[in-house]
Amino acid sequence: METALKLLGGIGISGLTLNNPLLGFYALIISLPFLPNEAALIFAAVVVFSYVIKIMTNKERDFAKDPIAMPLIAFALVQIITTIISVEPLLSAQNLLVSLVSIALYFVIVNTLKSKEDFDRAIKFFIITAFILSIYGIIQYFTLGTTSKAWVDMNLNPDVKTRVVGTFGNPNVFAEYLEHILPVAITLVFVYRKWMNKITMSLIAGTMFICLLMTFSRGAWLGFACAAMLFVILKMAKYIPLFIAGSIAAIPLLPQVVIQRISTIGNVQDTSNAYRTYIWEGTINMIKDFWVTGVGYGYWAFKNTFLEYGIKGSKAWHSHNMYLEIMAEMGIFGILTFAWVVLSIFVTTIKFSKKTKDRYFSYVSIGLLCGFLSIMVHGVAEHILYMPKSVILFWMFAAFISAARNLGTNIQQLQ
Repeated sequence: METALKLLGGIGISGLTLNNPLLGFYALIISLPFLPNEAALIFAAVVVFSYVIKIMTNKERDFAKDPIAMPLIAFALVQIITTIISVEPLLSAQNLLVSLVSIALYFVIVNTLKSKEDFDRAIKFFIITAFILSIYGIIQYFTLGTTSKAWVDMNLNPDVKTRVVGTFGNPNVFAEYLEHILPVAITLVFVYRKWMNKITMSLIAGTMFICLLMTFSRGAWLGFACAAMLFVILKMAKYIPLFIAGSIAAIPLLPQVVIQRISTIGNVQDTSNAYRTYIWEGTINMIKDFWVTGVGYGYWAFKNTFLEYGIKGSKAWHSHNMYLEIMAEMGIFGILTFAWVVLSIFVTTIKFSKKTKDRYFSYVSIGLLCGFLSIMVHGVAEHILYMPKSVILFWMFAAFISAARNLGTNIQQLQ
């Protein structure tokens, strides 16, 4: 019965998506956290396919001018080449499919969100979904029970009993999801004029922040702190001294369990940190031998090759560092094209936010960029482009940034 209901639901959503890619995209935003990885990939592929069908049957093909397109295509080409020359080409091809569908989804989103209303609706769907998941996460904190020892060193973190996982089954992945959208929710507090809207969004953002704390993901906390700093620098520069003073004054007010967790960020005695150190050392040794081409795109090529480089018997599916992972998989051209994509996103968005007179897009684009920065910082301790849902979410969010910039630019030109 359950299988039949899932099948009927999948057919219904597919029919909706094929008829209207935008509605399909909205449905993908809402359903992504609840879907298995394979189902999320299929859903994303259906959205991409529906858009292709739409442009093939529509004579009007008005594609958005996107400065991120060229570096992103270059990055995808490197992925394809390193798949072909991979030490495990067939296994790399499986990972390549995930990435190409997600990158294709990026272009679909940028060219599907044609109006401010469409964009704002998509952002609100994202925020409401994250809010519901945050409530669920907070409930988990009091009901989930003791966290697996694989996720926390109980000797150094005796007060950390539970790390919430949401619907992702992993506290760090759940934290990645929340830190994407939380800065945007906070940004909307500044955008809204009516006090009721400000209060409502403040409560939503506050709930998401509490849930983020309950993941006890140190990488996410550090990423969010950097995101907050970027927002203050770009939008509230005159309050920088107040922000610094307030941050310092707030430290003693934090729960002891949070302070305890923060204190272990640089502690190499922490089992999680020690494990990452071994993985990083082995990955660097791998990069020394494959720095030009990499071992091949995807975690399968990395995992099978890492067996020869593991330090102290360490084994890993990935390097626990997005930048080392890209270098190990795709070599120097992979990391350079990825840097081109990231720098293009930051430079074009900051320039746009300073130039545009549209308050909504000026603030929201920076909120989105702050979420992106948070993920970039978190990427130092985690490989973000790993599981299908994480890859889809990463490029979906990059598309939000580009769509905000493009729509805001079009509005500016019309004024």
